[in-house]
Amino acid sequence: MSLPIEDVVRELVEVLGATTVAVIGGVGETRAVTQWTVGRMPQRPNVLRFTLQIASMILNVHDEQIARAWFHGSNPQLGDRSPAFLLRDEPLHEVQGEIMAAARSFAAR
Repeated sequence: MSLPIEDVVRELVEVLGATTVAVIGGVGETRAVTQWTVGRMPQRPNVLRFTLQIASMILNVHDEQIARAWFHGSNPQLGDRSPAFLLRDEPLHEVQGEIMAAARSFAAR
């Protein structure tokens, strides 16, 4: 994705909400998310870009409510862990493949 990070964050906020973006971005408050939309660089831009990629995949076949629920829900393909918390808590290179596979499977339904 070649979008500027400000646009990535704006799109994520529109789809997932500022609180979820803050969780995934590893910050404790939505004020930081707002700052990311006006030029402050997030600490984990690669995680946010990947999150938008996954959200877009889900949005191709489901609505925003379903996408939000997917990121927060316990996912059996991820060992009953939530994608949002995996993205927050684990290094991206360790969970990227399994999250992508779970999202593809979900979007294919």
